[in-house]
Amino acid sequence: MYRKIRFLLIMSCLAIFVQANAQFDDPKTLEVGPHVGLSYYMGDINPILPFAQSQLQYGGLVRFNYNNRWTFRFDYSRATVTADDSKCNWRPERGLNFTSKINDFSLTAEFNFLEYYTGNPKKNVSPYIFGGISVFQYTAFANVGGQLVDLSNYATEGPEDPNAKWYDKMFGKTSPIGVSIPFGMGVKFSLSRHMAATMEWRMQKTFTDYLDDVATVYPADDQHATVIIDGMYYDLTDPTATPSGIPVNAQGHPTTNPNGHYTENQQRGNSAFNDWFGMARVSLTWKFNLPDGRGCNLSKF
Repeated sequence: MYRKIRFLLIMSCLAIFVQANAQFDDPKTLEVGPHVGLSYYMGDINPILPFAQSQLQYGGLVRFNYNNRWTFRFDYSRATVTADDSKCNWRPERGLNFTSKINDFSLTAEFNFLEYYTGNPKKNVSPYIFGGISVFQYTAFANVGGQLVDLSNYATEGPEDPNAKWYDKMFGKTSPIGVSIPFGMGVKFSLSRHMAATMEWRMQKTFTDYLDDVATVYPADDQHATVIIDGMYYDLTDPTATPSGIPVNAQGHPTTNPNGHYTENQQRGNSAFNDWFGMARVSLTWKFNLPDGRGCNLSKF
């Protein structure tokens, strides 16, 4: 009887020891901090060159560390993406350009390839991969006559394709909201007991082809979107019609007949592929132990 009791006591102590170590190794924690880096776009104006005309992006994140391997993260990014036919050299003769301001909210899951815990000197670095979903708000502008013109106010292309996919119709030119699938990879480092840093690269596959306001075909000549800036007439649909602006008369009509290089139903963009944008960034976060009784023994770190 005593041997059985002693055995049970020993096994109970071992179980408590193992559980205590498990709690010591895998406490649930929260990390909060800013991130900053570069953002870029790939689409109809720049289909092949990552980081071409990259811009500043910044934001903040909240990371929930479920255990040493899995992390769930919510973050906000304020990004700018831009491209210009004259600089990307994909179709320089087209003369299009755009700049989009993006507010992106994403929820992603991270998987650490190595056991990692902020504050543990033995588990202080790990590469990771991540994926999830995001919702973003954006506005596309064009640099016309030295001014940014909001392209959402102008119909720059032909009529909508009746056979377009459902998400093309839902997140088309008239929608200021888009949905994307963010994914990528990075490396995280534990810098101190409570501070961590990450370096990551991410791409976001969007479900819109209007991040750059270039998607389908040229409309008829009398349906081109135009704008008047400082008494000069500009064709937003086909800038080759007005390479430097054409004077307008008192009625606001061009004094000469602008003739562009492109005609009705000629392809303006590649409607088979939606736009992408990416980011390369670093973050700095501060760790908070959650009040679940699991992180209270970490003071020695």
